[in-house]
Amino acid sequence: MNPKTKKESIKDALAKLGERKLREFVEQLLDRREEPWVARCDVEGQDHLRVTNVLVSAFTEARAPQVAAEILRKIRCNDEAERLVKETGGESSQPGSNDNSETKACVDKGDPTFQKTSNGELDTKPSQEARSHVAGRWPLAPAGPPVKKPEEVAAEARACVLSEGGDSSNDRLVLSRYTLQFGQYRDKTYKWLLENDVTYAANLVASHQKEREHTKRLDPLMANKDALTRYVMAYPEVVREVKFHCEYEKAKERSHQSGQAGSALVGFGKYRSKTLKGLYESKDWDEIRYVDFLRGMKSTCDQGSKMEEAIKYILKRDKQRAAAKKRQTRENQVQSTRGLSTVASRPVQKKQKSSRRT
Repeated sequence: MNPKTKKESIKDALAKLGERKLREFVEQLLDRREEPWVARCDVEGQDHLRVTNVLVSAFTEARAPQVAAEILRKIRCNDEAERLVKETGGESSQPGSNDNSETKACVDKGDPTFQKTSNGELDTKPSQEARSHVAGRWPLAPAGPPVKKPEEVAAEARACVLSEGGDSSNDRLVLSRYTLQFGQYRDKTYKWLLENDVTYAANLVASHQKEREHTKRLDPLMANKDALTRYVMAYPEVVREVKFHCEYEKAKERSHQSGQAGSALVGFGKYRSKTLKGLYESKDWDEIRYVDFLRGMKSTCDQGSKMEEAIKYILKRDKQRAAAKKRQTRENQVQSTRGLSTVASRPVQKKQKSSRRT
């Protein structure tokens, strides 16, 4: 009997998952931070055969079993993961086996692996893991414990690094293991935050910097935000996001002035740096189509989101434009009627016959 190929082993492992676990597997596959990335349309709603083909195509048959096993462990299918590893000749991660955790710790210097879009740009949307975390806490998240002291947070971070086999003298690595002491991602590490919701991190830092302009308070909460700022501002990608958030807030303040509503920035999507007025009045065909797309999102956008604000502005301008057009039509009709009345009321002058002299 011929031994199974690696592709067949992956297919058999996924076939045993069942529909619910296969969906979890697909979500974890889509949420991976490392390249190459898999397109949602290629695997969402597909069966185990299709998912297997995509795995082998994206990662090659040599690497696909390792990726599949990692995801199986994440969704708590450890038996299937170990069986797959054994069948494909990989390394087990069971206690007492030779796992690669030490190697990973040596490679990890505390730098986050940022989410990227298909064209290689920074993906600023929250990851699926971040969305699931927030959904699990809202709306009945209990009040958390008191904010930990800075030295306690630092000690826990160093202990975490040491437990992973890392270098506790590496300041950035230790800082990456600091945990948030506030907000919807409380108890998540700084590194996790940058890998899962870079926009949230950038907004926090921008707000904190503004707050620091008016206070030198040194309580545990401010110390935690100070530490987060030190970690975040080491990465140019996030620095750009922080600057954009500051620009967005300044434009938002201007938009509250009379007649300046259109000076606010869009704030999201590929035209996020344009003003609402600039986008609405644009003659560029792609931007015109984007405005049409936003009109169609009126009933489905999230309440209170930047998209909702943009849609409100667009619909308001639509009403103003329609009212102006209606006024112009009425004025034209009035002018036309006046013109006809003038012609009708003008006396008809009889031509005088010229007399000929004979």
